Amino acid sequence: MAVLLWAVLWSITSSECLPGGNLFGIIILFYCAVIGGRLLGLVKLPTLPPLPPLLGMLLAGFLLRNIPVICDNVQIEHRWSSSLRSIALSVILVRAGLGLDSKEGGYGVEKGVPTLLMAAGSFDDILAITGFNTCLSIAFSTGSTMFNVLRGVLEVVIGVATGVPLGFFIRYFPSRDQATLALTRASLLLGLSVLAVFGSTRFGVPGSGGLCTLVTAFLAGLGWSEEKGEVGKIIAVAWDIFQPLLFGLIGAEVSVASLRPDTVGFCVATLGTAVLIRILTTFLMVCFAGFNIKEKLFISFAWLPKATVQAAIGSVALDMARSHGEEQLERYGMDVLTVAFLAILITAPIGSLLIGLLGPRFLQKLEHQNEDEAPQQTSVQL
Repeated sequence: MAVLLWAVLWSITSSECLPGGNLFGIIILFYCAVIGGRLLGLVKLPTLPPLPPLLGMLLAGFLLRNIPVICDNVQIEHRWSSSLRSIALSVILVRAGLGLDSKEGGYGVEKGVPTLLMAAGSFDDILAITGFNTCLSIAFSTGSTMFNVLRGVLEVVIGVATGVPLGFFIRYFPSRDQATLALTRASLLLGLSVLAVFGSTRFGVPGSGGLCTLVTAFLAGLGWSEEKGEVGKIIAVAWDIFQPLLFGLIGAEVSVASLRPDTVGFCVATLGTAVLIRILTTFLMVCFAGFNIKEKLFISFAWLPKATVQAAIGSVALDMARSHGEEQLERYGMDVLTVAFLAILITAPIGSLLIGLLGPRFLQKLEHQNEDEAPQQTSVQL
C-alpha cells in the first residue's frame, strides 16, 4: 500500500514525490512515525504501564532529521509542515471540545475525577493557546503591550461569538434522518474547525480560531448526546492519521546542533519550575472540592504530561521568526521549540507511567459495571 500510494502521488506531482520533495518527505515521515510508535508499543516493562506511542513518533522524526544522507533526502518545507500542524491542532481541539481526550476503566468515576480532568483539560487548551498567541503578539509586535493584551481579550470574544452560532448550526443540521449522519457531522465539524484555525490566521486574530473550534465542538456535542460517540470514532480516525505527522514533524524540527548544553539546561530548569508550580497549584485548587488526599494527589499528577498542544504550537514562534528573517528572533524561536520538544520527551512518558501506576492505587473503582465490560487500565490519551 505504501508503494502504491507513492506511485499514485508520483504520477500526479512528479518531482514532489521524489527524494527531496515535500510529498516524499511527508510519506516517509508518516510511515517512520507510525513504525516508531508501534515499536515503542512493543516495549513491555514488568509491572509498569506501556509507554505512549507518541514518544516513538517524536523520536522517529528526530532521527530522520539527524541521520546523515537521510536528512538530505527527507525534507519538508516550513509552509507545508506549519499547515499540517495547524490541521492537527484542529483535530486536537475538536476532540477536546467533544470530551474525548480521556478515558478510564472505572477508576474515580463516582467522585467525578475523569469528568473534572476532561473539563479542566479543555479549559487548559483555551488558556494555553490564547495566552501563547497573546505573548507571541507582544514579542513580534511594535505596538504597546496594553494593546496586545486587549487584542488577546478581543480574540477570545471573537472566538466565542463565532463558535456559538456554528455549534448550534451543526447541532441541528444535517437532519437526523440521513443515512450517514455521523460521517456528515464529523466532516462538517472537522471542516469548520480547519476553516476557523486557518481563517483566524488570515484575518489576523489567530487566537480566536482555536477557541471557536472548542466552543463549536462542545455545543454540538451537547446536542448530539448519545450519538456523539459515533462522531467521536470518526474524529479518532482523523487523529490516527495526523498524530504521527504532528509528532514526527515536531521531532524533525530539532537538530542535535541546536541542543546546546546551556539551552537544554535552561529549558529543563524552566520546565521543572513550571511543572512544580502547576502540581502545587492544582493540589491547592482541589483541596476543598470533596476529594480525599489520594484523589487530590492523582489529579495533581494527572496534569503532568504535556504533548499534543505543545507539539501543535511549539514551532509557531520559530515559523514567525523565519518570516521576519532575523537571526536573533530565530534563535529565540528555536529555544521555544526546544522547550516544547523536551516537555513532550520528559513529561509524556513520566506522566503516563504515573497515571497508570497511581490510578488503580489512588482511585476507587466503580463497583457496578456492566457484566460485558472488561476491566481496563486507567489511562490518558496524550
